[in-house]
Amino acid sequence: MRQFVLIGGGHASASVARALRRQGFDGNIVIVGDEELAPYQRPPLSKDFLAGEADIEDIWSVEPDWYGENGVELKLGTAATHIDVETRQVTLSDGTKLDAEAVLIATGVSPRKLEGVTSDRVFYLKTAADAQAIKAALKPGAHLIVVGGGFIGLEIAATARKAGAEVTVLEAGSMPLARVLGDEVGGYVSALHESEGVTIRCGVAVEGIEDRGEGVVVRTQGGEEIEGSLVVVGIGTTPNDQIARASEITVGNGIRVDEYGRTSAHNVFAAGDVANHQHMLFGRRMRIEHFDNATRQALVIATNMLGGRAEFNDVPWFWSDQYDFNLQFAGSSADYDTIVLRGDVEDNDFSAFYLKDGVVVGVFGFDRGGDVMHSKTLIAEKRVVDPALLADDDLDLAELVMGAPEEEDEEESGDVAEASSEDESFKRVARSGQVTEGMARRFALDGIEVAIARSGGQIYAIHNLCTHLACHLASGKVEGKGITCLCHGSIFDLETGVPINPPATRPVRTFPVKEEGGQIYIKMD
Repeated sequence: MRQFVLIGGGHASASVARALRRQGFDGNIVIVGDEELAPYQRPPLSKDFLAGEADIEDIWSVEPDWYGENGVELKLGTAATHIDVETRQVTLSDGTKLDAEAVLIATGVSPRKLEGVTSDRVFYLKTAADAQAIKAALKPGAHLIVVGGGFIGLEIAATARKAGAEVTVLEAGSMPLARVLGDEVGGYVSALHESEGVTIRCGVAVEGIEDRGEGVVVRTQGGEEIEGSLVVVGIGTTPNDQIARASEITVGNGIRVDEYGRTSAHNVFAAGDVANHQHMLFGRRMRIEHFDNATRQALVIATNMLGGRAEFNDVPWFWSDQYDFNLQFAGSSADYDTIVLRGDVEDNDFSAFYLKDGVVVGVFGFDRGGDVMHSKTLIAEKRVVDPALLADDDLDLAELVMGAPEEEDEEESGDVAEASSEDESFKRVARSGQVTEGMARRFALDGIEVAIARSGGQIYAIHNLCTHLACHLASGKVEGKGITCLCHGSIFDLETGVPINPPATRPVRTFPVKEEGGQIYIKMD
């Protein structure tokens, strides 16, 4: 029987396994992981899980029972050490050898460590066990020193402040998040943290950390000593490419793959944080460390492991929750000449568009997930856009991207109860022209909010609230036969309501729908 081996016990491997089964693969699937836990979602580790608002049962990549029910074998607590690139036989650390028709490497990354630091009061965040250890040390009144002002560091800072800790962030660069967002926009995020009581210190490099029994002292290169109760270090990561190196598979800032996810070895693929892939949209190599990239890349690689030739060219997108705000970024800020702001910066309700020669190449949203989601189309299509239109907050960005739909007359909007002439159990909710191709819009009927979407000429009706955190699906993006939630990237099948992309794990309700005489009707059972 055919067998695929997926190396790495994280979210990317779980996503590939699920995609393989959905695409009809009926051979053996083995997931090899060095952690004892089944694959789980890592973004909550610095937020809900660290705050004690989520347990491990809340963040599984798929429910643990799914593996047995779908014939997927988990070999946990064991590392894969070598791949025979001629036969694709995988050797494990316990001496076991697994034959494979195709192999996936999804081994992720490890936190970069501070040299010479061994104190038990200094933490790094990678695993659920790491988060539990930080949580145990993070008591109200403690002074947390965060080394590194990237997204992980700032998420931990926000969680710690909400838990009642004093927080100081030490950033070696000019501004937190400057590498991703630039100094101007990074400054707005920094201001949010300062308004919440976090001390932000920029241009401060750490020389060493000393444990003095009752606490720790961080020494800066400028000779300053900063006392704290504990330290969390977030200064970047190192790709876990050891098995590729041992197997003479090409590496370079991760495992190098082409646009199809293929490594230099035949029928050996790589996905997720460890994969340095050729991105044809941007014309350069990119290694992207985010949950959404891993899940979307997995869908493409599952197709290619089965002999397909699908190209992974999704616009990079990631999100971060800090305090009560949702921050998102799409595209790339590696090369831009103009930033256009939209909304109200002082109220933390704005978007920043990064343009190069008039083309949108990146977008950041501060509680503006809808702007970011729709801008992915502008980025993918490399459109030249009038900056004045982007800055006009009275202009619906969805209309700028997709064109304006028909407007509903005021007296006809809301709970419209006109019945279909064919079946009186169907009630009119909208005109056909109000929901154009590739669009979703929000309507209400019988007191229930419904997202009406059109894809491939077909009309769909789905409950408007995502089952993850109740974000509005109508503000999201229609992609093929799915609708993507603007908050955290959950994708729901428009026909069945089943989540096909986490973090959501529960289906959303769908409704029978039909079009008749230029009108859209749904049935509210």
